[in-house]
Amino acid sequence: MRKNTCKRLLSLLLALLMIMALAACGGGNDTPATQAPQSGDNGGGNTGDNNTPADNNTPADNGGEEVEQVLNLRLNDLNLLDVNDARNANEFLVLTAVQEGLFRTFTDENGNDVTEYAGCTSYDVSDDGLTYTFHLREGCEWSDGVPVTAQNYVDSWLRLVDPNEAFSYAFLATGIAGAEAYYNGEGSVDDVQVKYIDDLTFSCTLADPDPAFIKKAGFLAFYPIRKDLIDAAVAAGQDWTNDYTLHVWNGPFIISDRVRENSMTLTKNEHYWDKDNISLTQVNLRVVDEAATVAQLVESQQMDVVTLTDMEYVDKWEPLVENGTLGHITQSAPSVTYLVVDQHPAANGGPSGLMLNEKCRLAMSLAFDREEFNDMFYSGYNTVAYSLIPFNIVVGDTEYRSKVPEQLKNYEDMMNDPAQLRALFEEGMVECGVSGNAEDAELLVFTSSSTVAVANQLEWFKQQLESKIGCKVKIETYPDTSTWVTARNEYKYDFYSMGWNGDFNDPITFLELFVTDNGYAKFMGGFSDPEYDALIAEAKTCQDDAKRLELYGQAETILMEKGGVIPLYFTTNQMYYQSYVSGLSTPMFGAEYEFSRVKILPH
Repeated sequence: MRKNTCKRLLSLLLALLMIMALAACGGGNDTPATQAPQSGDNGGGNTGDNNTPADNNTPADNGGEEVEQVLNLRLNDLNLLDVNDARNANEFLVLTAVQEGLFRTFTDENGNDVTEYAGCTSYDVSDDGLTYTFHLREGCEWSDGVPVTAQNYVDSWLRLVDPNEAFSYAFLATGIAGAEAYYNGEGSVDDVQVKYIDDLTFSCTLADPDPAFIKKAGFLAFYPIRKDLIDAAVAAGQDWTNDYTLHVWNGPFIISDRVRENSMTLTKNEHYWDKDNISLTQVNLRVVDEAATVAQLVESQQMDVVTLTDMEYVDKWEPLVENGTLGHITQSAPSVTYLVVDQHPAANGGPSGLMLNEKCRLAMSLAFDREEFNDMFYSGYNTVAYSLIPFNIVVGDTEYRSKVPEQLKNYEDMMNDPAQLRALFEEGMVECGVSGNAEDAELLVFTSSSTVAVANQLEWFKQQLESKIGCKVKIETYPDTSTWVTARNEYKYDFYSMGWNGDFNDPITFLELFVTDNGYAKFMGGFSDPEYDALIAEAKTCQDDAKRLELYGQAETILMEKGGVIPLYFTTNQMYYQSYVSGLSTPMFGAEYEFSRVKILPH
């Protein structure tokens, strides 16, 4: 997460509770070097009052006026700087700016994703669909002047599946021949079929054809690394994961300064292969917690781009949009927010002892009035979710949701009948061997956020369950994220709120999270179902789009009907930018903003 916990766990989602969860290219056999790979264009891009052009290669005419090329953005501070281990949207935002993989995604004038060759200039696919050969761009360098070579990619892809690292996104690479056995401790790294050919060429062979593989290959976790620097830092006992001074960069910018929990400064990378088309000299990122403070900074032009978490400003800023002060992008994001329910066997059903039972979970899922939640907390701007997969996600050329209706809508009568919900919940209690009736059950929801907005949402969850089912709900607030994470890992919850941004345009980027023992299982409640696992395994290698869509639909139905996760809403981003910001991209997948082609106009 593209994770939430991926793309990647979710600053753009979670004004909600406590964590951020958490990118896409296409191409066929023998793709010519002159043809850039294309992201899935499904008509689900940006719409709204205004949109900045993605192509900023030709500088605007400034009338001879010199304008300081500095961009100011909001920052949720990063947990780490490791591309193989990045999981959160804030990490994707920064690391995509300072590092570069095979491809880079922008948005066109209509807001649709357009993926271009970046670290490579072409790739070939064997006739059997198993072997991909990547041809790297000559002249790419790290910020210390060392050339970017095929070995940097090989090192990264092998490190991604190293069982000693246990990276959450390793599952994206286990389709590579030999990778799954190596990751499971049953094989050798020498058997993983990622091979250096020469400094500008490497290949990868899959165990089975994977229709989504080229989309995965452009994802942040597959970016190249400098293994020599990692090894040196580890040997010296240095904090390579978080100390930016130990890193080098191969993207448009470098991290030149960082104050933890406060700010970060990016400056132009003079070693970047496309530096002549980078106008910005500096990007200032500032940690600001409160929505009101963010609004003040935007209104005073001290912050240049923002995604709203407080929807009251949509109406408040309408005059600024109408008079041209602010640009406004409304974007249907590949993003879903949901309640995680503790189904880990080691948790024994959570503190309530009930969460291993699918009837209890389904009753909870059906109890929430999603329309009320969306209206109350998001002014109706998001889309209520009665399923896991957001709208505008495609299988081949087919929009998934147009063929697979949202499963929870089949239970509409039960949603409006507390007596049925209570009866279903109490049936589950009996099956769990928990005595008493619904009033005797107590569910625990927890958070590490102390904001008023989060407190109000938790109270809403409590009210809904207590009034519809009759069970009690206890709210527990931890003082910080680290203590909350410890409690989560010790299964001290029944449910909590989380979100996930899709990492690439295929339903598998959501559905694979709930496969037994997936790298993200510990964040997703630990749902486990053999039939579900088998359907996803078949779908991952299925070359028939229609059949794959059918398999996805069957799997999602199992997940919804068993209450494996409780969806709440699909995100509709409300993005605002100063009118002097030209060339901003807002890709559907990957980083929230792609700002490498931004130019600051006179103002």
